[in-house]
This record gives sequence, C-alpha cells and structure tokens, in this order.
Amino acid sequence: MSRRGYLLIALALLVGSVAAVAFAARTSPSSVGSGGTASGSGRTAPELAAAGWINTPPLTPAALKGKVVLYDFWTYSCVNCVRTIPYIRSWYDRYHDDGLVIVGVHSPEFDFEKNHANVRRAVKKLGVDYPVALDDDMVIWNAFANQYWPADYLYDRRGHEAAVHFGEGDYAKTEDEIRKLLGVTKGSPRAKVGKQMGGPDGSADITPETYNGAERGQQGFASPEPLDQGVDDFTAPADLARDQHALVGRWDVEGQYVQSAEPGAQVRLHYVAGAANLVMASADGKPVDVRVQVDDRPPTTVRVAAADLYNLVADDHEGDHLLTLTAGRPGLRAFAFTFGG
Repeated sequence: MSRRGYLLIALALLVGSVAAVAFAARTSPSSVGSGGTASGSGRTAPELAAAGWINTPPLTPAALKGKVVLYDFWTYSCVNCVRTIPYIRSWYDRYHDDGLVIVGVHSPEFDFEKNHANVRRAVKKLGVDYPVALDDDMVIWNAFANQYWPADYLYDRRGHEAAVHFGEGDYAKTEDEIRKLLGVTKGSPRAKVGKQMGGPDGSADITPETYNGAERGQQGFASPEPLDQGVDDFTAPADLARDQHALVGRWDVEGQYVQSAEPGAQVRLHYVAGAANLVMASADGKPVDVRVQVDDRPPTTVRVAAADLYNLVADDHEGDHLLTLTAGRPGLRAFAFTFGG
C-alpha cells in the first residue's frame, strides 16, 4: 500500500480507476499528487456512517435530498489534501446558497489522525468551515470504494454520481461541473480562492513519498542495520544515493514511524525536489526542536509539538540535496516525507 505521492496519472488510467470505484468491494489507500477528472458512474451515494461530525449535525439522506453534493476525501497530514482546501472552501462559500453541500470525509492514514481533538484542531487551523464526517475506520471510504487522497465525488440533485476527480488540479473544470449541476448562469460570478500553499508543479522526476517506519520504510532505506521494530543503534553510509534515506544514532522503530531514543539522533535523506515536508509528532506532547540542515546552508530549527505535517524546505526551484534532521531530545516521531516542485 503506497501513500499519496506526486504521481502524474493519465486520464485513461483515471477512467479505469473510476470503473474500479464503481465495482470494488474494498480498496487500499494509494496516493495521488496530480490526477484527472472523469464522468461519474451514475450510482447513488452511500449513506454516511460517520464516527462523528464537525461543523454540522449528522447529515442524513433526507438532509442531502435535492442538493448537489461534493464528497471530498482527505486527511489532515496529507500535503496534497491541504493544498486543495482553499479551492473547496471557495466553492462552499460561493455556491452553498445555490444548493451545494460539501462533505469533507476525513479518512485517516496514521493513528494520530483518528484522534478527534487533533482533527478539530486541524480543521480550525486550515479554515475548514464546511461539514466534516469523521471516518476513523474507513467505513465511508470503503462504501465509496475509494483509493486515493485527495478524491472528490460529485453528485447531482437526484443523488447520482456525476463526476469524479482524483488528486490535485483541474479546479476550474470541477467548478464548471458544480455550476452545471446547480444550474448557475454562465455570467454569474465564480468562486474566489484565498491564500494557497502552492502545488506539485515540478517535474514528475522528484523524489517520491518516503516512509520511515517498519511497515513501509524499507523502500530506499540505506542504513546497514535492518529496519526492524524495536530500539537499535544505526549508522549511515558515507554517501546516500538519490532517494535513499538513513538513520544515525539510537532510534525506536515502530510500524508507522521512527522515534528518536537519544539527543542528536538523525534522519538523513538524499532528495530531488523544491519543497520538502515531513509528518512529525512528539511522543509526550511536549515540544521537540529539530535541527534542519540542507547541504551546507545555515541550519534552521523546526519546533514539533502537535502531530502534523511540517514544512522543512521551501525552495523556489527543484534541486538535488542532502537533508539532515537532528532531534533535540528523545521522543521525536518521524512518519513520512512528501515533496513538491
């Protein structure tokens, strides 16, 4: 099972995925950085069996009857999902009075994203003002037979699937679909998008998403010691090949993450990209300072407390770099790197 990355998916593949969405009984999460839009299957929307709701009472089929509904599958530590939120919020603000309902289906990847307090904090931080269904155990995800973060399923007023979009991009096309289903006149104002985080507008050849835990961290792992669960001392080779990562010092390896077991423990990564991000957390909830060194540049410091996505590097252009992260104390949890152009 691979997570969201910056994959460029051809429309033909998307159409095949839509067919799978229509008929699969259960799917596995995949990642999509850039995807495409295709016509929907015409199926009716499943009922929302949410573990909880944010910004709304539970939305029943009766509450959604006669509405145009956009179901947006996301999770708050997903950089691709976060970059779509300004667009989704703008559609909600512009077209809500015309009959549009947006349901953000929060289907978590990591265990900490099942914590409702964490999700509420993220919703507030990201300015998500539309309804959010908490899908802790992927019940709604599987009812839709979804496979991707982010993914948007657009339904017409009769409750039939009209369009599907996977990944980032095609925002104008999605808005056109919304306007058509709502019957908005051609000359009426369009949605106004606020501040954006940027996007994966680089080449398709940037470093893919990179994991650090025992479950999926073996890909590109270069330390000579095995990445088995438990506490171990790690070393790194003198040179890391492109897209390779390594641990240095004492680390506690868990399924979804690695946790520093001593001050000065390091993660090293040879990456090609412009932006670099890492999902991190503190084991005890108290701040952990992380020293960020890119090549021979002056180091910076990122303070980690909440379990969240943290931006480490925000270069204007793609480049080939060595990234070294040094934990200030034990208890830093490092989950997954993502990259952008």
